[in-house]
Amino acid sequence: MDEANFLSNVAIFSHLDVSDLESLGSKLRRRTFQKGEVLFHQDDPGDRLHFVAEGLVKISIASPDGRENYIALLMAGDCVGEMSVMDGGLRSATAIAMEPTETMTLSREDFLAFLNDHTQVAVQIITLLVRRLRAMDQLVGDMVFLDVPTRVAKKLLELMGTYADSRDEAGNFAVPLGQEELSRLVGSSRERVSRALTTYRRMGLLITAHRKISITDVDGLQRMANI
Repeated sequence: MDEANFLSNVAIFSHLDVSDLESLGSKLRRRTFQKGEVLFHQDDPGDRLHFVAEGLVKISIASPDGRENYIALLMAGDCVGEMSVMDGGLRSATAIAMEPTETMTLSREDFLAFLNDHTQVAVQIITLLVRRLRAMDQLVGDMVFLDVPTRVAKKLLELMGTYADSRDEAGNFAVPLGQEELSRLVGSSRERVSRALTTYRRMGLLITAHRKISITDVDGLQRMANI
């Protein structure tokens, strides 16, 4: 992999010329993770930034009693762990590979040094942080104001974008997640999410199989999500 070209496809660096990224690219270190392996844990030191090269990473937070919710799914081209790298604090969430994943890592010191010489990247970082803050505001708002079936429909439509290339044998959009994972993304119990999926299946909006939800009626699901 050409590290400078790789960085040019990461959103926060996309406005820079490849030549501007050569020195930074030389400082990247490749990491590989198997499905289920942890990139970093909540409360770990924020000592490095991960850029996803291949695979899929879930970001989760845990309560003191052990309950877990997923707050984001990140894929190739996304950066992971930028908040603690920026402020020097501890990791606010846990990052876990959902499939075999490869990341390119950059130490906090190298990233901050580059940021000091390329202040325009700071604007991109602020934009990224604001976008993720908006997403969290939306997540909180959905949990307060929307019922579980509506949240399930809305989340499945969002996941269609994440898994845009995933299709089943009939050509339907296929979300390769189990009900437990979907319930954690929605912020509800597995039982309530299962009931919502059963209702949508009876309405002909989707088909469920082992760790796969195929969407057969996008327009109908949009109506259920009030979109």
